[in-house]
Amino acid sequence: MASMQLKRVGAVSKAAMILVGVAGGFALLTALLNFPLVDDAESFLAGETSSDDFARAMAPYGVVTLVQAVATLASVVLVMIWMYRLAANLKALHRNNRWGPGWAIGGWFLPPLLYIIPFLMFRELWKASDPDVPIGGEWKSRPVSWIVTAWFVVYGPVSIVVQIVSASSGFNMGGTERDLAQQVVDARDTAALAGVVGAIAAVLFVLMARQLTERHRRLIGEG
Repeated sequence: MASMQLKRVGAVSKAAMILVGVAGGFALLTALLNFPLVDDAESFLAGETSSDDFARAMAPYGVVTLVQAVATLASVVLVMIWMYRLAANLKALHRNNRWGPGWAIGGWFLPPLLYIIPFLMFRELWKASDPDVPIGGEWKSRPVSWIVTAWFVVYGPVSIVVQIVSASSGFNMGGTERDLAQQVVDARDTAALAGVVGAIAAVLFVLMARQLTERHRRLIGEG
């Protein structure tokens, strides 16, 4: 197999899982910070605290949200590289079917925000990476772990619904401080839910990526 110039996947997989975990951890942190922030917003709206007090209360939430966004963006890049390498290896082994390496990037954008193609691609990658099927053997009928579907359901449909609900009552940083405080109060439930869903999706992805990477490394003989 070494003569096929197969790409190593262990290191990039580990880096991707770490960044996804960081993004998920900060998503959960935003949910936890949301509760005291709502109290601060209500105190400001009631005239019990000043706008400076509310601004100071908002600062940690803003920093955590920014770090989460940066970690998410970096993890997306690494996940694409990881998926590309998996698909490229399987193509070299003549185990790719519908979703070639290019879909590791384009699939995340088509159709927008639905993540159907990554889900289907992960299913194919899982089957084709089965190390118990000999090279040239039938892999298309192999079973796929429940973790792949669980990740998709939480990261796809559930997250999309939460994002739509959150957007209807989300923060408008262009408004006044009173407008922002009112939005914090109005979005108390959806903001916390979004953080929890993001954290669960991250955990499911890490579990899926770890198992898929292990299957693939066994298949290609990566030590």
